[in-house]
Amino acid sequence: MKIKIISIGNKLDKWLQDGIKNYEKKLPSFVKFEWVEIKPEKNFSTIDKKKKQEAITIKSYIKESIYICLDENGNSFSSLNFSSKLEKWIQHSPTITFIIGGADGLDKDLLKGSLENISLSKMTLPHQTVKLILIEQLFRGFAILNNHPYHRE
Repeated sequence: MKIKIISIGNKLDKWLQDGIKNYEKKLPSFVKFEWVEIKPEKNFSTIDKKKKQEAITIKSYIKESIYICLDENGNSFSSLNFSSKLEKWIQHSPTITFIIGGADGLDKDLLKGSLENISLSKMTLPHQTVKLILIEQLFRGFAILNNHPYHRE
């Protein structure tokens, strides 16, 4: 099982890198992780053109896997609901790709082609912080699926 996270953004602060590495180490051994960092598009005349160009780059990394977009207008889930979704996604594909957009969000066609668009919060979050929140929720989801005591209700 492989999880790929594609994100638009610049280098992470050390504290975020440390937090992400902490959760990567805790994930089950059968989960392989791949991070794809894409620099934000700098040469554009409109925000829509910027997002379209970023979408072209993102699609070159998706290959044939299913993908889930993180979007502020996506569906919100509890951690239990997210773990159920994660279990279903795992059954459909050996690779699940999560896409985190840049400061201006994701192209509408990329969102339309997504298996699911999810929101981690109704609040606006820095896209760099979203990486840490997403990997924590992935760890939590696997903990729930494996009856690990990390998650409490």
